[in-house]
Amino acid sequence: MSSTFDQSVFLQQLNTQWLGHSVRYFEELESTNTYLKKLAPEKIEHGLFCLTDYQTRGRGQYERRWETEKGRNLTFSIVLTPADTGRFHVLTLACALAIVEKLNDFLSASCAAIKWPNDIILNDKKTAGILTETVFSGNTFDRLIIGIGLNINQQKFSDELEDIATSVSLEKGETINREKFLADLLNRIEYKYTLWEQQQASLIKAINRNIIGYGQWIGLKIDDEIQDELYKLLGIDENGALLMLNRDGGIDSFSYEQIQLVTN
Repeated sequence: MSSTFDQSVFLQQLNTQWLGHSVRYFEELESTNTYLKKLAPEKIEHGLFCLTDYQTRGRGQYERRWETEKGRNLTFSIVLTPADTGRFHVLTLACALAIVEKLNDFLSASCAAIKWPNDIILNDKKTAGILTETVFSGNTFDRLIIGIGLNINQQKFSDELEDIATSVSLEKGETINREKFLADLLNRIEYKYTLWEQQQASLIKAINRNIIGYGQWIGLKIDDEIQDELYKLLGIDENGALLMLNRDGGIDSFSYEQIQLVTN
């Protein structure tokens, strides 16, 4: 049974300093990312938050469609206006880390992990995805939008997703309070943002520890071409580039657009 998101319960639980206090809520919306991309510059503020109970044209990486049931999950986007206009992939992964840590704490198990570059895997099934987009005014950076789709209370998925997708509720065995879950998640995301802003090395280390395949010899697909040799995943550097140790002992660096990891 679907339910409308209760903003008052959410705001009562929210303990952030700036993230999520300004909320744009819609029962139905084409895409929270698209809405915030089109918003006029004078209506933008750091930490502005857009949430919908039903996203009719949700998008994932490479324009893949994000499937969601009405009133059961969390589909939202955050507007950020950082002074530093680089290292955005580190920030995306910092948000992924916040989700992973929230899920592991909530389920009292180490069952969630980051699947490169922007998915969250829970007990070997996808439960969340992140889409980060930038908006420029001419050549000037205007805003960063981080969109998150998180399966919370969905009980059934389409045939094509049934074996590869899950929800927090399915793993927990009970209905989840979306408002409380989201408020705590935003508290964590705000904290990760602070670590990112301060360029804390501890953030990079925590992200790396939670990437599937970290420290292992894995396959690599570069520009859609599977490589013959295996590489050891060393994790990201402070700029978000992925570092891989090759068989010759050299370290290769890749941008996240270039590669896919083959971990099984």
